[in-house]
Amino acid sequence: MSSLGGQWRVIRHYLSLNNLNAEVEKLVQKLKPASPEQWDNLIRKFEKVVSARLSPGAEAEKAEADDKVKKTAVEDISSKAGSPPTSEPKPKDVAPSMAAELSVEGLLQGLRLKKDTQLGKISQPTWKEQKSAVTKSSIQSRTAYVISAVAAATSRESVLRRAERLVDHLHEFPEARDYAIKEGAVRALLRVQNKLDHAEPLAKEIYGVVNEALALVGYWRTRWGPGADILALDGGGIRGIIAIEMLRHLERLSGRRVTELFDYIAGVSTGAIIAAVLASGAGSLDTARHMYYTLSQEMFGNTSLLGGGARLVWTHAYYDTQAWERLLQDNLRDCTLTQCNRSDAPKLAIVSCVVNRGSRLAPFLFRSYEVGWRRRSVFPGTSRAPLWAAVRASAAAPTYFDEFRLDGLLHQDGGILVNNPTAVAVHEARLLFGAAAVARGALVSLGTGRALSAHTDYRRLTRALPDQQQPTSWRDKFNKILDSATDTEGVHLVMNDLFPAGGYFRFNPPLMQDCAMDEIDKAKLDNLVVDTHAYIRRNQHKFEQAAALLCRRRGVLQRVTDAARRRAILAGLAD
Repeated sequence: MSSLGGQWRVIRHYLSLNNLNAEVEKLVQKLKPASPEQWDNLIRKFEKVVSARLSPGAEAEKAEADDKVKKTAVEDISSKAGSPPTSEPKPKDVAPSMAAELSVEGLLQGLRLKKDTQLGKISQPTWKEQKSAVTKSSIQSRTAYVISAVAAATSRESVLRRAERLVDHLHEFPEARDYAIKEGAVRALLRVQNKLDHAEPLAKEIYGVVNEALALVGYWRTRWGPGADILALDGGGIRGIIAIEMLRHLERLSGRRVTELFDYIAGVSTGAIIAAVLASGAGSLDTARHMYYTLSQEMFGNTSLLGGGARLVWTHAYYDTQAWERLLQDNLRDCTLTQCNRSDAPKLAIVSCVVNRGSRLAPFLFRSYEVGWRRRSVFPGTSRAPLWAAVRASAAAPTYFDEFRLDGLLHQDGGILVNNPTAVAVHEARLLFGAAAVARGALVSLGTGRALSAHTDYRRLTRALPDQQQPTSWRDKFNKILDSATDTEGVHLVMNDLFPAGGYFRFNPPLMQDCAMDEIDKAKLDNLVVDTHAYIRRNQHKFEQAAALLCRRRGVLQRVTDAARRRAILAGLAD
């Protein structure tokens, strides 16, 4: 009787002996239960029938029925087990267990199991079944109400409060984004911006919150040039100083800050640190440069060999992860990803790698935006995480720092899968700005240096002696796998072939001396800067071309088209 079918057969036999089967069948035919609530109602009615039938006057009949059911159940079990028929068991051998199974509570439990068999799930206590759930229609009603409240706000305080409520609503219910666009969220928000007088109090705060809400519904605008200008920053540990020096040179050539040159910035690992400092408004390139030298001395320089080795054994992290998190929290803004839009900064994407057990390695994007209506990225991601947590996840280099757990996902350094985020940045920018805008813009990809290596003559290798063709060691195999995983030049070759001539720039200086990701020797760090400046001098013409392309202004026809599109949205003639 361990199976549901066996228990139900015994219960039905018991009901037939007590003349209760007819009552139960009548209840089933009358109620025709199809949902858990209807089955619970049937069980309550059945309990009343059983209680009425098992009255004190029917005790003798109940005892006789119990004996018959016990015999039938025991014989049924014996025949299924293949054992030969046995003599009738003594009542004292089976009475306790069978009496317990055929009590009123046992019958009710059997009926609940029958309900589970029909509905295909296991019964749960009522408090578990009554989970709070928000229906789709309720979400849509709330979305429409919040948008109408923003449109109807009159005072500056109410506009700010209701715009923040819209942002919270879109964070709480990401599935409401498409419906918000259909309900005219973009139109309502642009009307708020259009009415703003920047000399009034709270105007700056309102403008920032509205920008954040527009980013959550996928609204975009290129701020300066004729297309979407993209910056991609590679990973590489302390060698991020190289990317900072090249960005400083672009600022000198253009006369503008990095946040004014680009519409979209994507970074991984050390590139995520630079991108977060710039796109969040936490500081400038000088701030990022100071942070790197602080990281070199305070994080990497204060770790003893004994302490680091002990941590590596017990936590798989050589450096103090908690100190690393405190350093990020102290140097980055205390804000979420989407709040970066309040400073009118470029759109930001930070790449990590999800390494949950039982799943394949997959890139994960921390975005400061959401893509437009009816568009979906192939990369999973979130826009609700704190900024420092996104950088912490992207820079969780294996054996250097602990893995980072966020919302049930386990993150490691994005560089183990996407060490050059240029292709990811192009995919996201095409979804956000459109393919035409990306084609008209400039794409700048910055590496963190590559080691000089002698040219390999494969024809000579084919003529090598047999003793020079020995199998590789385990160490060689591991290093080659690591090199292939963190390779950046393969993506560069593809981008160079796909993008039109003059629209794509890749800067990655060769290094005269190897430099580890956790280097603390100031002389070696200074050599990185020297090698970078030498590379800039040799490629000055390419830097000048990139700066000129990034400084282009939108043409007259484009500005007229933008103004007409904005007026159409404000008038409700376009989305």
